[in-house]
Amino acid sequence: MTKICAVITNTKDIEKARTLGCEAFEFRLDMFENPLQDLSFVFQPELTIVTIRSKEDESRRELFQKALDAGADFVDIESDSVLRGEFPGRTICSYHDFEKTPSAKEIVSIFQDLAKTGVPKAAFMVCGPRDLLEIADAAAEIRSWNMPFILIGMGDAGKITRVRAESLGSLVTYCAVSKETGSAPGQLTVKEAADLGQDAVICGVIGFPLTKTFSPAIHNAAFKKAGIRGTYVKIPTPEDEVSLIPQMMKVYDITGINVTIPHKQAVLSFLKSVSPAAKEIQAVNTITKNLEGDNTDWIGIAETLDRFEPKGKNVLLLGAGGAAFAAAFYFRERGAKLSIANRTEEKANALAKRFEGCSVKISELKPEYDIVLNASPVCPADPKSFVKEGTVVMDMVYPTSPLLDAARNLGAVTFSGETMLIHQGAAAFEKWHGVSPDILEMKKAFLEGE
Repeated sequence: MTKICAVITNTKDIEKARTLGCEAFEFRLDMFENPLQDLSFVFQPELTIVTIRSKEDESRRELFQKALDAGADFVDIESDSVLRGEFPGRTICSYHDFEKTPSAKEIVSIFQDLAKTGVPKAAFMVCGPRDLLEIADAAAEIRSWNMPFILIGMGDAGKITRVRAESLGSLVTYCAVSKETGSAPGQLTVKEAADLGQDAVICGVIGFPLTKTFSPAIHNAAFKKAGIRGTYVKIPTPEDEVSLIPQMMKVYDITGINVTIPHKQAVLSFLKSVSPAAKEIQAVNTITKNLEGDNTDWIGIAETLDRFEPKGKNVLLLGAGGAAFAAAFYFRERGAKLSIANRTEEKANALAKRFEGCSVKISELKPEYDIVLNASPVCPADPKSFVKEGTVVMDMVYPTSPLLDAARNLGAVTFSGETMLIHQGAAAFEKWHGVSPDILEMKKAFLEGE
């Protein structure tokens, strides 16, 4: 059974970590503020590991031996250190790659080498679904050796391997005592790991490059409020890895996936079914474990704009990608007079034809619209060309954007994608978990993340 291992950088955190639920300790002596003469604290009832990251092997040799003599179970020594064979039976031989994850075959080869001088341990930076699958495939092979090992994925998506450390077969999962003391990207805290347990619900969002999203904050807040042991993570997904999503969801038992730019249409290729709305929109932002696709973006748009009663009003939609499909669907359902402008005019023409609107060239825009919605990552036109006093302007970008700043200066009523994000997320949450989330709690988490 995988143990929650607290990474200790100060002796005062030992009892705190134990109270929070840790089952093992890693003492990072290289991160302690002051050199320690007395190492008696490394003797604990739990499994204990002593780690000292330094290139000065000779100075570490004595300290490692002193730690073992004091009662540590293992010392952690890097694979390229001359000390790796110095303490037989008491060594964790470790390897780190902070840039990438190699193939499963290469990972297995690395572990074969590490196992020659101790318990093999390796951590790799996870950059997408393919890396997660390579780690899972390697773990399956290494488990067959019937020996303890530690395999970790780092980064946002790598957090999944930490939550699923038990199913991967890792001896321990390393956790920070608090967020402030974290020592690796994607690391859980002891409390988070203890609260999640071994069978936590996992959900996430795919997109690329996915540099910034508030979805983890609002969903994790909703999990906590609803009393669900779950976590929501970012999974950056390059275009050529979208097809791996179903396998990734199955291997890591992922309950639900949100989809953002630029994959909302690409995921249609592997879904088993889609909701009526998603079928009409031809874009998906929510996927269930059973590979059912839905589009809740239009619900988020409705929560933002219904108060302005779009029926019969002149509406301008900027953009013609996956997000714009949801907006066009919404405006058609509400009976608006829809115009669509896009840098690629052919796409605007096709979208307008599909949703009973008309296309307009960006160069021919006029400040005559009651409502404007920008569904493009960057506004494709000068706001002066389509905003008048009192125009309602919504940008799907959040928390703000140059478009919204300019529109306010022109006398517009403005809205970011905040309400849309929260309500489309709430609809997805209910679809995945069968309970309605606390909207106010999600909004609070959004505001705290700004």
